Amino acid sequence: MKTYSQAPDVTGCIEKIQAAHHEGLEGVTVSALYVFDDESAVSVLKHQGYPAGAVVRITPLKDRALGMADATIVVDRCGWLALSARQRDALIDHELTHLEVKTDEPDGSDDPVPVFDGLGRPKLLMRKHDHQFGWFDEVAQRHGEASPEVRQARVLMESSGQLYFDFEPRELVAAGAERKEAKRAPRRPHADAVN
Repeated sequence: MKTYSQAPDVTGCIEKIQAAHHEGLEGVTVSALYVFDDESAVSVLKHQGYPAGAVVRITPLKDRALGMADATIVVDRCGWLALSARQRDALIDHELTHLEVKTDEPDGSDDPVPVFDGLGRPKLLMRKHDHQFGWFDEVAQRHGEASPEVRQARVLMESSGQLYFDFEPRELVAAGAERKEAKRAPRRPHADAVN
């Protein structure tokens, strides 16, 4: 059965990553929960129908009034336990990057100032991903370069280089292809070979 529990080790990770990389979230409180199946060791967290390592949600004002944190990160415990420390840090960094403090620019000022709710807590906004794709492999296979899938992949590769994909430089790829082709070529006996 799907259930939840507090996640103190995740809370410690949130505090560490928030202090190191999210100074814009200073004063924002973020709590952590594990979600898990108490009858089996399977991942249960989903986001928009897809498996997810974690999700972050902004806490509604009425729940903040009850003393809850400004936002909560729910982590799939089964997946978390399989991650390295670096992977855990990256997952929490990803979720924290979704959170932004709402700001306003008062008249005559170029400096944005935080906006607060009725409880004096910072109002939060949910930042969207820099890239979001919904791809079908079969469409890419059928339509190749004409498919939205391949066109989006090309734009991503051209705009971000090897940030997301660890491709070798084209010269190395070409040289590797030549070596593979040479290995496939049938071997001819040497003229001096004795039968």
